[in-house]
Amino acid sequence: MPLLLSGLPRYFATYGGRAGLLLVVPLLLGVDDSYLREIEDEVKRQATTLTTDLSPSGSAATATATDTSVDRLTPELDLAAFEQALRKSLPGTYTLYQQLNPAGRQQVYEFYRDDNRLANISGRVTQLLGGKP
Repeated sequence: MPLLLSGLPRYFATYGGRAGLLLVVPLLLGVDDSYLREIEDEVKRQATTLTTDLSPSGSAATATATDTSVDRLTPELDLAAFEQALRKSLPGTYTLYQQLNPAGRQQVYEFYRDDNRLANISGRVTQLLGGKP
């Protein structure tokens, strides 16, 4: 566990606050090491996606054209299908999503309908758990 905590500043500096929050929230909730490893793996996977999307070689239109189904959830899913897709694609985020009240879950679903990118959905769940609108 100390090894994981010593790497937190590096995660914040490298991947930004949003991805770093995915590591901090479970610590605050008192979860076990296996859950933290799952969240850390998810953050690493998303950080690779974010780095790819931010490459200076192409325009925003090019970055959007290169998105794959791994980086996004299928658009226009109903609520039950959205929750299943979230559970399969982002198990750590899904666990946090389950901790939201029904209104918070509905906000995440509405957010997904506007923006189905996995990294952004994770960020929204983290924001709502942190009490930010």
